Order: sequence, then C-alpha cells, then structure tokens
Amino acid sequence: MADDDPVETDIAAGHMLFDAGMHDKAIEHFRALVGKLPRDARTHFALASALDSADREPEAIPVYAEAIRLRPTGELLARAYLGLGSSLTHMGRDAEALEVFSQGSRRFPEHGPLRAFLALASARTGKPREAVLELVEDLLTHHDMGPYAETLRRQLAELRKAPRR
Repeated sequence: MADDDPVETDIAAGHMLFDAGMHDKAIEHFRALVGKLPRDARTHFALASALDSADREPEAIPVYAEAIRLRPTGELLARAYLGLGSSLTHMGRDAEALEVFSQGSRRFPEHGPLRAFLALASARTGKPREAVLELVEDLLTHHDMGPYAETLRRQLAELRKAPRR
C-alpha cells in the first residue's frame, strides 16, 4: 500500500503528475526515482510506463529491459514483459517482441494478456498456426468449453500433428 511504502508513495506522486497532463514533469520525477533507487524494479517500471504512455517507446524499451533484469516478482514482472513487448511491436521490432512475449508466457503461462499478445506477435511474424494453437490451448485451459471441449482437444492435437502447408 502506498501509505506504508515510501517508494510506492513516490511512484503514486509521479502517476498523479502524469494523469494531470504533466508528462515531462512525471518523467523527470521517475528519472529522479531511478537515480535514487537504481536497483528497484518498481522505479524502472514506472519510468518505462510513463515513457511508453508519452509515445516515447525508443526510450522506454531499455528501461523496461532493465526492470526485467532486476527480477521483480509477480504482476510487476508480467506487466514489464507486456510493456517491453508492446513497445517493441510499436517500433516494428516484431521478432524481438515475439521473443519477449514468449519469455513472459513461459514464465506466466496463465497470464491471459501475455498469451493474447504472444498469439498476435506470432501471427505478425508469419506464424499464424502457432497463434491459433496458443489461443485454443489457452481457451481450453482457462475456460469451460462445455460439450465442445473434447472435440476442440482432438482438433488441436490433429493440427499439431498435421504437416505445415
């Protein structure tokens, strides 16, 4: 909770600046936090997100990468993979984005947004078959497909075995 953690309080203050339309001030605020706490993944993620939201993806990419390198846990790490992959996609670096989304999905196999972005990246890089396999597998794993589940599993297995065209 922000009240209990001074870093979270500082991050929340930066988000307030950004939300008030003071994007450059927010980015300066987050850069200062990173300078003060260079080993805290949260500060890097906050800066990367602000840069990303301000359409400054080329600057956000290495900051997201540093946030991941600092090994945050849980949702923050999943969001860092999402941010990095999305920024790479926005820059037209689709093969790199595919790798980032793949890494994130391996780390967080039940994270729906990562799986969805992985499928889109697969399709963008000329791998629509893999995209379909990923999405159907995710649907079967995380949703009740009712009486269609067995048919879907069978067709998924057949598609995996079928020669590529």
